Amino acid sequence: MVEPLYASHLELSGMHLELTTRCNAACPMCPRYINSGDSVNPSLPMTEITLEQFKSWFSPEFLSQMRRIYACGNYGDPIAAKDTLDIYKYIRSCNDKVGLVLHTNGSGRSKSWWEELAKVINGGPNGHRDDYVIFSVDGLGDTNHLYRRNTNFDKIYENMKAFTAAGGKARWDYIVFEHNEHQVEEARKIADELGFTFFNVKKTTRWSSYKDGLGYYDVYKDGEKTHTLRQPKNPKYQHENSTEFKRAQQLIPQFVTNDEFARLMPGKGATSDIRVFDPDSSDYISVKHNSLGIICRARKSKYQSLNEIFVDGDGNVYPCCFLGGERWRANSETWNPNDASVKMIELNGGNESISLKKHTIEEIIASPLYQRYLPLSFQRDHQMRSYQCSACCGEEYNNLDQGELGTSSRSILKQKEREQEKNSNG
Repeated sequence: MVEPLYASHLELSGMHLELTTRCNAACPMCPRYINSGDSVNPSLPMTEITLEQFKSWFSPEFLSQMRRIYACGNYGDPIAAKDTLDIYKYIRSCNDKVGLVLHTNGSGRSKSWWEELAKVINGGPNGHRDDYVIFSVDGLGDTNHLYRRNTNFDKIYENMKAFTAAGGKARWDYIVFEHNEHQVEEARKIADELGFTFFNVKKTTRWSSYKDGLGYYDVYKDGEKTHTLRQPKNPKYQHENSTEFKRAQQLIPQFVTNDEFARLMPGKGATSDIRVFDPDSSDYISVKHNSLGIICRARKSKYQSLNEIFVDGDGNVYPCCFLGGERWRANSETWNPNDASVKMIELNGGNESISLKKHTIEEIIASPLYQRYLPLSFQRDHQMRSYQCSACCGEEYNNLDQGELGTSSRSILKQKEREQEKNSNG
């Protein structure tokens, strides 16, 4: 007997929205770009969720059970969608207690738009509602555009100032590269001056190559290399993937393989390896990805307080953005189109089986994908395990807890657990 991901749609308490696949920026490591940032992924449709669609998909009754709703996604920036502000106002009219979050590069919209948003995302009348806008800004006026291409720091600063001055709650996400590591503390000071509540340092793992133990990423435009992104030299800003990966390898026991999905539909996903570059040996360490345990970020656990879903820009419902990006990433040169999540959706009835344009949220959550296939795939050595599940939610090791997300509650708790384990072992 397998425990479903969620027993029904009534168990859901969180929602991640990709309000659009459009974006005004051109960040080279973003999955909307291929060939090292040279061009937009041709398989990606330009689409967005309208207010009318959102109202038809999510009733006031359903929204009233939500504890957190945030807009981020895989490919687009919420400020590029036409109805973002109206959708947030609608959610707030249905639920005055839900925490609302929006992730953005901040380089768009008028000051008045940001002031209107501040009326919705402001912490509530007593200041205890978990609202905030996360501004993803990786440097200052002379550096931010090197990764956040096509953005303007002066415009971003103007918008951040307008939002916080109007009472909006804000946080700052800062990906550290070599070209901006000297500005971390200056940016933190600006955040404090503007009244931001948190400054989050992020350490990307998306390097295309390594040299002398440090990551590199060449950036291209119109077929010509424009510059190279480099891993920061300061060790405190470097991710610790290899250290954690090597530690985790000592903890993986042997398990009996569950081959139920292999009988239904054999897939290539289970043959993939998690590969992590180790600067100590200047080589890659690898392990079969489905040998890892899974602690799903979309399901309530000791690390996660909510049951969440992800709704992409075309109205498809996934448990998370990590699986939700696979449909449109499949034609890129760097992703395996045979990822097992695609096969599970095929087995579920195809893309229409998870589309809000064809089914209600109740029907989608009641489908085999949520009730059987995904939870079964979480078992160790399972043949239908998605590579993304292992890479993002591996129990012993995953890419996200080592700095990719910055300082998250889950990464902090896992670090405390490792320290306690070390102390107990002498």
